[in-house]
Amino acid sequence: MLFPAVVLLTDTLRLAPAPGPIRFDGLVSVAEYGAPSLAIAIPGGQARLWLRRAGDAVYVAAFIPDSTPSWMDDLVISLDTGGDRATAPQHDDFQWYFRRVLDSSVVLRGEQGAWRVPRDDPDWRLGSVREGGGWEVRSESTARGWSLELRLDAAYFTEARGRLPGIAFRIFDNEPQGWFTWPAPAGLAQPVELERRPDRWAAVSP
Repeated sequence: MLFPAVVLLTDTLRLAPAPGPIRFDGLVSVAEYGAPSLAIAIPGGQARLWLRRAGDAVYVAAFIPDSTPSWMDDLVISLDTGGDRATAPQHDDFQWYFRRVLDSSVVLRGEQGAWRVPRDDPDWRLGSVREGGGWEVRSESTARGWSLELRLDAAYFTEARGRLPGIAFRIFDNEPQGWFTWPAPAGLAQPVELERRPDRWAAVSP
């Protein structure tokens, strides 16, 4: 089932400065990040997401209300760094496929129209690793839900050469088996199809 996204501004996200210091401990709050950049309606309420700039880093943060924890719960963050909006993943496209249990997460990069896993290993997972090429992640899970912070080098958002980077989010809640996306463009057969369509992702403006 695909729920509509509640967008607080438009389908273009502004890369706003953080209102204060960011602790980067996996805990996410309005007090730390300010008003959410967007919210997505899910069965537990509204998942709130933030896009903030602080120093030489960009933070993508989320709080997802969910009182039925499962290692299969996930948050997928897709990013088109070049802003070319190809119809399938290319080398300038990245995807962080974070499970609620981070050890089971996967980080992908586009190549010739498909997502490629590191070393072409289909069983590759983060394990205990929490950082990679220009990114770091922290997450916390409680009885109320789970939160996540992804810290990216600002270069991920400065390589579009006059175009705007693109971004999309997809949440999976294992109970009651629902997929929820932002943006939510018409014409997609399944919510997960958004992950493979950079041309349908929202723009990120400075």
